[in-house]
Amino acid sequence: MLGRLELEVSRANFETWLAGTTARGLRGGELLVEARSAFRADWLNENLVPIVERCLGALTEEGMPVRFVAPGTDGEAKPAGADARAAGPPPTQAHVLGQVNGAFTLARYFRSEGSALALGSCLSLVEEGEPAISPVVVHGPPGAGKTHLLHGLAALARGQGRRVACLSGEAFTTHYQRALREGTVEAFQDEIRRVHLLIIDDLHDLAGKTGTLRELVHTLDAVTHAGGGAAVGSELRPRDLGLPERLCSRLEAGIVTSVEPFAGPERRAFIEQRLRELRVALPAWCLDRLAGGSGSVRSILAGVHAAVGLQRRGLLSELRLAAELGALALHDRGEETAKAVTERVAGHFALTVGEVEGRSRAARPSRARAVAAAALQARGASYSEIGALLGGRSRSTIKGLAERGRSLASEDAAVANLLRAG
Repeated sequence: MLGRLELEVSRANFETWLAGTTARGLRGGELLVEARSAFRADWLNENLVPIVERCLGALTEEGMPVRFVAPGTDGEAKPAGADARAAGPPPTQAHVLGQVNGAFTLARYFRSEGSALALGSCLSLVEEGEPAISPVVVHGPPGAGKTHLLHGLAALARGQGRRVACLSGEAFTTHYQRALREGTVEAFQDEIRRVHLLIIDDLHDLAGKTGTLRELVHTLDAVTHAGGGAAVGSELRPRDLGLPERLCSRLEAGIVTSVEPFAGPERRAFIEQRLRELRVALPAWCLDRLAGGSGSVRSILAGVHAAVGLQRRGLLSELRLAAELGALALHDRGEETAKAVTERVAGHFALTVGEVEGRSRAARPSRARAVAAAALQARGASYSEIGALLGGRSRSTIKGLAERGRSLASEDAAVANLLRAG
């Protein structure tokens, strides 16, 4: 059966869900198959049972219902939705530091070839019997689904009664800086270092924040030494962010894996999954048009939602859809706003935007100003436009600043990351 199923389903689905399943026996004419965990059994029952039953019928020449069960269970039937309720939010949020997006569940996460290793590695952190390797670092471009995966993992762990910290890089910084100001560092450390699962998203937002990065190193050590797990999301690999060696070595000692864009058939399957959730059917020509493009998960969803919106208003046509998708493509290619660029640079150097744009000649504001000039030029702004943005400076001054910024980027990977357009 497994050999036949390996040919029937994608490699990602086989390795994530079917590999390691074993037949438990027959009960009332039903074949019971043990999955690697209760969560995987639920997912298999909801998504792959028809394919498994079809393959079984082809091998045995007779139909037989199939049901997947959790390890160590006796296969007794449970009320429909019992596992879904168990995996939902507990009565209180006492075991969660931070915030978990309830819409980002693993049941809704689309499993693709490009996310199979990331998904399997994250699941191993919370599944009994799995040889967990921690930390797990998931990296990829914006809109690839990293946040959905991490929040789905947090929701699953929370449903198991585990203490969870689920924070973005910015939120981790805010919590730590507030604790410093209020003199409650020990309380913050006691709370976050005792969790069973530590999740930090947008690690790239911590680049250059020396004190916060030092605190993150100690937090990772405390959680993992106590037997807990950690998962981290980032746009780039840790070493490409210019992080301290102590932190890089700890992150790289676990699993560092990327989330890749969907392959062609996966893109269409993802669109069809979203349409089932919305209980909407689109014409075949529309599906072909949506599946034929490229872009991130976020941009695919934007196209689907545009098509659904047009259909609900009775306006869906090839011409109108093409116009909507064209506008979305332009937005996707649009550069980061000048304000956002300046804010990112200011945050990296622990300055305010006003200090970057101001007249101070102190070393840190001067370096930040040079990096901002180079970053803005990399995004297509002219010297005159940059001069107007940075306190009304002359074109020649901005030219010199941009050259200095590029020089700083060649010496510092974290600064080089700020210069990358996107």
